[in-house]
Amino acid sequence: MKIQKPRVLVIDDDISILDCVRLSLKNEKDYTVTTMHDPEQALEMIYEGGISTVISDVKMGKLSGLDILKAVREYDDRIPVVLITGSSDEEVMRKSIHLGVYEFLKKPFEISDLIVTVRQALEAHQLRVQNSKYKDKLKTLVLERTAELMETKAKLERSYLNTIHVMVNAMEVNDTYTLGHSERVTAISVGLGKVMDFSLEDLREIRIGALLHDLGKIGVMSNVLNKEQSLTDSEYDIIKRHPIAGAKIVDPMGLPKTVSKIILQHHEWYNGEGYPYGLKGEDIHLFARIVSVADSFDAMTSKRKYRSNLDYGRAAQEIYRNRGQQFDPEIGRIFYENRQQVLSVLTNKIALDDLLEEAY
Repeated sequence: MKIQKPRVLVIDDDISILDCVRLSLKNEKDYTVTTMHDPEQALEMIYEGGISTVISDVKMGKLSGLDILKAVREYDDRIPVVLITGSSDEEVMRKSIHLGVYEFLKKPFEISDLIVTVRQALEAHQLRVQNSKYKDKLKTLVLERTAELMETKAKLERSYLNTIHVMVNAMEVNDTYTLGHSERVTAISVGLGKVMDFSLEDLREIRIGALLHDLGKIGVMSNVLNKEQSLTDSEYDIIKRHPIAGAKIVDPMGLPKTVSKIILQHHEWYNGEGYPYGLKGEDIHLFARIVSVADSFDAMTSKRKYRSNLDYGRAAQEIYRNRGQQFDPEIGRIFYENRQQVLSVLTNKIALDDLLEEAY
């Protein structure tokens, strides 16, 4: 394959200058020289590609050297532009430098200066092209590496989510009355988050936190969880510690901090009467306030040994009625007004799977 030599384009509306430059560079073997007296045609040649260096007079009829310089820099800023000037106009010099001129040749210039300037400009072009290729290659490598890391991250997330499912199943196996509770709370929480236009990243954190919100109950004795009679004060105190226990379990796992806050705060009440810390209003994390609504709704609509369950309509009304007390007023309103959309996945296994898959 024949390697093309670099091309130098010389532009000047003075034919005698073009002849002088062409004769001065005719013995150069490492590049070819093309001269143009029409700057507009010269620009068309530049846009066709293959030009390595441009030498242009400043003062020409149709287009000035500054126009050529600006056009070349906008087209390909790797091409050095050398301007030939017969004066020391400071304004022209300032504008040229601002536009990124490579070098000036002042009339009358020595042939040796012309040859050296052209060689240096061609070397600069070669270095700029190599640097550009290096940056493009580096960018490609970064993109490829990022894609690999994202794929690995996704696999790890799926792996720990599978582990989470195992942990949740182990927790719920002790209580047939709450079997599937965490998954339903997750579906309602994610559905509510979608209605509230949360980002995919937020939905993923809500999903994990909702799925693990009762994880601390692993440490609660099954005879307390399944007790048919009313709990004693001491037994209730044990139950109320499960958010703290759950947060301690997940803290070393490297999950987002919001996950721990969901677990820790999902039993806090908007009016400050919840547990374990009696947080109030917006001191409770937004995601925890969402999971609180979902958790309470599922609890009200699930059968228990000690009480009958409510239907969806009655339970939604209870959520709405307790806005500002147990629940965030705005979240309670959004849930109530969009309950059909939010709850539709609970009776549609395919829709439920699709919703949870989106939040991976």
